[in-house]
Amino acid sequence: MRDPGRATLAGVHLLLSGAAAGAFTTGASGTTVIPNVKDGLYRVRCERAGFITLEREFTVRSGARNAVDVILSAAPPPAPSPAKSALASPSLVATSPSDPLVALSISDFLDRNSVGRESVRESILACTPQEMVRLLQMREGIASHVHDRADEIIYVVAGEGALRLGRDTVPLRAASLVIVPHGSGHAFERRGRKPLIVVSTLAGDPCDSSRALAWTHGR
Repeated sequence: MRDPGRATLAGVHLLLSGAAAGAFTTGASGTTVIPNVKDGLYRVRCERAGFITLEREFTVRSGARNAVDVILSAAPPPAPSPAKSALASPSLVATSPSDPLVALSISDFLDRNSVGRESVRESILACTPQEMVRLLQMREGIASHVHDRADEIIYVVAGEGALRLGRDTVPLRAASLVIVPHGSGHAFERRGRKPLIVVSTLAGDPCDSSRALAWTHGR
């Protein structure tokens, strides 16, 4: 696993699907070895914070050199945040694409909607026919769960913790970005003294703002 300058990339999360499935992470040399792979067609999804996620198909054949060389390109820098004075008051984003855009300040929203003594607080920030954006404040962890139809894009606002994805543990800290493909079991773990606060976007599944989401709180 390399960047465009041919430098090796460690810590790249690999999700394997196809004739076999599994999750792996590249080591210091930018490589990982997948044991006991059967012949067949595979797809690997390569994810690393700060780089554009890439998917690659490859075929494994007995007796052949089955090496897959992947180059990840750096993700573009985020757009500058609008001035605080120009942000609207916190409110649910309209469900119709034709409705006006609504912006909100996360810091102002947290001032009015702190987790307090609750184990976990979920606030729906946006609800559209294609996605739901939530603010999750965690004083405790969230046990393993699966989103059957939606990919989850997780951006860490504040705090520290970890995301357990299959057998892997991905550290979470402010400005971390993680993408969890639909159908992947995952759990949140909080670390340190402060709440773990993340913006979670469930993309690809229609949002129903009236339904109550039941979370199992893991310690």
